[in-house]
Amino acid sequence: MISKRPAIEADKPFLVWLKEVGMREYAVALWGSWSPDLDVRNSIDGCQIIVEDGHDVGCVTVEKHSDHLWLEELFIEPASQRRGIGSKILWGVIADAESGEIPLRLSVLTNNPALDFYLRHGFRIHQESAERQVI
Repeated sequence: MISKRPAIEADKPFLVWLKEVGMREYAVALWGSWSPDLDVRNSIDGCQIIVEDGHDVGCVTVEKHSDHLWLEELFIEPASQRRGIGSKILWGVIADAESGEIPLRLSVLTNNPALDFYLRHGFRIHQESAERQVI
């Protein structure tokens, strides 16, 4: 069973680790390095921990803006990927945006395979730079 719970201060080390295992490879490929000091998590506002059968497996953070929802992050630990967890969470975020009749937006590094994940879920690229796709 997959559920979500609000992140608490004690989750910060897990969240920092999760972002590093999810992003380090792509950051190094784009910028040549990864600096853990730059990734110290200052806030857990809006962050929810994704739980599968009592085990923390990921996180999702959505920011509400007046004219859209912004998917700030969606990370699933490597051992739990490709099992439908990310899709289930993403479909829930999409449903929230649809019920509020506002668009859902996000950005993803151009070299991150997550770009294909979002495109498969119906997102379209609206802006792009050498580093990011805004969808």
